[in-house]
Amino acid sequence: VQLQDRSGRWYQLGDPQESTGKLAGSKTDLSARVAFSDREKLKISKDLVDLQIETNKMKEHYETENFELKNMILSLENRVLELELCSENVTGERDALRESLRALEISRKELADEYIILKSNYLALGKELDQEV
Repeated sequence: VQLQDRSGRWYQLGDPQESTGKLAGSKTDLSARVAFSDREKLKISKDLVDLQIETNKMKEHYETENFELKNMILSLENRVLELELCSENVTGERDALRESLRALEISRKELADEYIILKSNYLALGKELDQEV
């Protein structure tokens, strides 16, 4: 009876080989899940690194474009300033040339008036000479 009680208890506890097999199976299952989890972690890490590389490439491309555009803007602003300076110089020269032209026009009118006076005097002297002759 005692033996039956003991064997019944052992039976309730389960077969030691069976529980050892379950334990070994659960260890294998756990190892597989840990390995799968590690593979997933590595895959996620790789994807994250790839994403960071892509992000850095995009940042570099953006910064390069931004730098080139800023250089282009500075170059165009410099060109505008040069053209404005050139325009101011041309305007100054134009104004100076207009003044010179006015002065020459006044001088031409004075010379024309003087020429008319001299021609009149010449003709008058020519008539006087003819009369005296």
